[in-house]
Amino acid sequence: MDKKLIITADGSPSFHIAELKETYHSRHGARTESQYVYIDQGLHHWLQHHKNPKQCRIFEMGLGTGINALLTFEAQLHTSCSLVYHTLEKYPLTADEIEAIPMEGLTSSPAARQFFKDLHQLDWGLAQQLFSGFEVQKIQADLFEWVFENGYDLIYYDAFGAHAQPELWTEAALKPVCEALAPGGIWVSYCAKGSVRRALTALGLDVERLPGPPGKREMLRATKPE
Repeated sequence: MDKKLIITADGSPSFHIAELKETYHSRHGARTESQYVYIDQGLHHWLQHHKNPKQCRIFEMGLGTGINALLTFEAQLHTSCSLVYHTLEKYPLTADEIEAIPMEGLTSSPAARQFFKDLHQLDWGLAQQLFSGFEVQKIQADLFEWVFENGYDLIYYDAFGAHAQPELWTEAALKPVCEALAPGGIWVSYCAKGSVRRALTALGLDVERLPGPPGKREMLRATKPE
């Protein structure tokens, strides 16, 4: 798929895919959207509801540019909780596309810039400590072919929108993802479609509709009962 680098409203980079009529992140601000949806309403929410957690296991659907992993790394610097981060991507960015990403729009932190570089240089399928307390494994696979581990505390569901890849937002696609959640685990996404909310409810999760990031009225967060 051909990708065109774009700069979103908050100055952070993303890619547009003409074939899917879709961007990797919101044009209203790639970093702003990811920070609000996955860090503030996901990771920070989970941390607030667990007393002195020692470890958080995260699964991300859609590595994309790596911005969610980068923001998770920045957040982890301010907590004593270690992270295990598994991220699945069927169509990784090429080396040239990664090289074209302007870091000044993503982060000013030298440590975060090094993490971002190491993340994209990490071999696929290899679990490695990229930073103290932060283990990463990149998985190049199709969601429907991947056999999930169980016990994830947090799932970042960041697939392309339902208009571009509707098959990834069905109950059949969400079932193994939700089953992989630990009791009390959280599924979070920018998506707020009624059909997705109903699918998550049918799969036994407690679903919340939350105010969305800039450009979106709502988003979804779902919790697996303990």
